[in-house]
Amino acid sequence: MKKINLINLAILLFCFAGFVSAQAQKVEISPVQFNTDADDFGSVLSQNGRFMYFTTAISGEKQKVFTVERTSGGWSIPKELGGDVNDATQAGAVALTPDGQYMIFSAFEQSVQGLGRTDLFSARKIDGNWKEIRNLSELNSSEFDAQPTLSSDGQTLLFVSDRDGGTGGTDIYMSQRTKTGWTKPVNVVQLNSPSEEMTPVIAADNKTTYFASNRVGGSGGFDIYTGVKSGNSFDNIKNIQSPINTSADEYSYTSLANSTTAYFSRVNVYGDLDIMMAVPNPFPSEPVLIVEGIVRDASSKDPLGSDITITDLKTGGKVAELRSDDISGEYYATLTAGRIYSVTASKLGYVFYSERFEVPPSYSGNTITKNISLYPIANGSTRLLIFFDYNKSDLQDESTPELERIIEFLRENPNTKVSFEGHTDDVGTDDFNDKLSEKRANSVRQYLLQAGIETVRVKTKGFGKRKPLIENKDEDSRAQNRRVEMKITN
Repeated sequence: MKKINLINLAILLFCFAGFVSAQAQKVEISPVQFNTDADDFGSVLSQNGRFMYFTTAISGEKQKVFTVERTSGGWSIPKELGGDVNDATQAGAVALTPDGQYMIFSAFEQSVQGLGRTDLFSARKIDGNWKEIRNLSELNSSEFDAQPTLSSDGQTLLFVSDRDGGTGGTDIYMSQRTKTGWTKPVNVVQLNSPSEEMTPVIAADNKTTYFASNRVGGSGGFDIYTGVKSGNSFDNIKNIQSPINTSADEYSYTSLANSTTAYFSRVNVYGDLDIMMAVPNPFPSEPVLIVEGIVRDASSKDPLGSDITITDLKTGGKVAELRSDDISGEYYATLTAGRIYSVTASKLGYVFYSERFEVPPSYSGNTITKNISLYPIANGSTRLLIFFDYNKSDLQDESTPELERIIEFLRENPNTKVSFEGHTDDVGTDDFNDKLSEKRANSVRQYLLQAGIETVRVKTKGFGKRKPLIENKDEDSRAQNRRVEMKITN
């Protein structure tokens, strides 16, 4: 019996050793090529890792925000951020929405007056430069408020403050975005300790969270910790351990979406912070769906800056509000796979564009390209995301976001008149389809009239099955032909 137990023990130890070996990863850590002789920290990625924003003080100048672009030959030479963000005695770490068009940053003595010794400000990218600087007074205190991070949907903000009422020297606080601004910040007690917490980062999956702390039990100084966000709570807090954490200080851990790469800052032997790259990332975030594309003028093909809204058609809730770049027309968004979405682009002087797309769960970790063409209002048209039950003209609930967009468009363009044209697939008689298409167009018209749109501005016409978009070959093609289009008539 004793011999059998020893054999079993040996087998268990062998299996355990194999398990540990399988779990252990050889993580390669190396400094990025653009580090300076000053403190380089607060690295944040935009447009799926194409650009990195970070803070440094090159050649002994004041602390500023710089950007680098990833190219086929590596990272470009750091370039000072254009616009008004660096109009401060010290410009600190930044947070970005995935499209790279909206920023929250911290600054000391910014040209726009603040409330405390370091405050949070917002900025927007306009024609390639960061402008419209605004002090986020609803978030700031008379103390230190800095190191922001935004969730990928732009709705949740974490930042660091040493204001009164915290649990340690510096604590992590959270705020939610509303239609009128940001909610009053609350202390994230699950992340904070009697010591200091710094540099929170919310990963692209809106769950995985990283932060730095010098709490008891670390490797020395500030270590990187990770946790999981669920709603407004955080749990499963753990130290990332070696080789990321060392006896030196580590901060600003950033996980590149759908990648094995992470970036963070570490104090080097000279006492300065350097940005480091870790491959593979030992604590990656969950895979996400990336939607990207270019918005163009349908006639000239010129890139356009436009407002883009992505809506969950099942819940009717907006999951992303972003902009395409004014110069390149590019846009980026991170979404959850396994849902049905609509993507809508709108710009003053153009007819809005909408498209429905269903994303299977298996698409998690992939990238979908959705290029968008916007037609000028004069003689423009667009296919509407209006949904009906089979052989019926009653509007489905999924149609509501699109119907509300039509109302907004007509209110923004009070002199514009439109015609709604109904179409069907090739199933059924001509007479039945003609009547059904007319009824469906009239259902849209009636919704608008009930919202106060003038009768003279809205006409309808049914084309039945006479104008298919594509050949009626199968159910998918027939579904595309069952539609309502909006055309400008004035």
